[in-house]
Amino acid sequence: MAAVSHAKRLREEASCFLCLDYFTDPVTLECGDNFCRSCITQSWEGIDTNFSCPQCKKTSQKRNLRANQQMENITQIMKKFCPKKDRQKGGKLYEEYEENFKLWYDEDKKMVGGCSSESQNHRSHTVMPIEEAAQLYKNKFKMCLALLRKKLEDLVKFKSNEEKKAQELMNETDIKRQKLVSEFEELHQFLNKEKQILLSRLEEKKMMIFQRIRKNVTQLEEQCSTIMRLISEIEKKTQQPSAELLKDVKDTLRRCQNVDFPEPKAVCTESENGFPIALP
Repeated sequence: MAAVSHAKRLREEASCFLCLDYFTDPVTLECGDNFCRSCITQSWEGIDTNFSCPQCKKTSQKRNLRANQQMENITQIMKKFCPKKDRQKGGKLYEEYEENFKLWYDEDKKMVGGCSSESQNHRSHTVMPIEEAAQLYKNKFKMCLALLRKKLEDLVKFKSNEEKKAQELMNETDIKRQKLVSEFEELHQFLNKEKQILLSRLEEKKMMIFQRIRKNVTQLEEQCSTIMRLISEIEKKTQQPSAELLKDVKDTLRRCQNVDFPEPKAVCTESENGFPIALP
């Protein structure tokens, strides 16, 4: 078991951090880390200063690559003892190595292999192992869930209160509506009753005044008739000869002078002044 572990460690030490394959023309940086010459050259492509080590992140101002013949010799020995299929992508060694070095780039929200050429495009970004990143976002999701559940609870409570107020308003409105309808029905009945009473009184008042007027008219007609008879009698007297005129002249004159009728009393209906007949 220990031999297998040591063999695995040797394969890892003889493998490039960038391509995950055995070194080809290995070179050593100032920090001491080793890479394939082509791999590190491609990683630094387009950079003129601050050359960063892809493995330890240390930087150097100069592009200093030292050939490592000793690592080249070790690599050649490992190639003889390690089957080629284990060094190919898809082999067990590559899969284990790639899985262990998967990184999460927080700025890009992207996961790539820590040793792949794509990972070099993110060397200035914040990186972390995917398990650590997953746990970090689980905690963030947990906080979000707590906030969302609290918000949902508040909204449901607010909605319940609004529905309760709406129901109370409907009940209160129904009660007031029934009360108003009842009060107006009572008022309507009262007004109808009062209307009938007032109409009856008005009719009685009209008949009473009408009877008074008829009585006055009858009395006035009798008085007019008496006066008209006296006028006719005097006119005839004045047409007679003197001897005839003097007959019973004193009696006729007395009857004319003694005509005295009571002053007729007008019945006031109040409508004469623009007002309706007053009710008792």
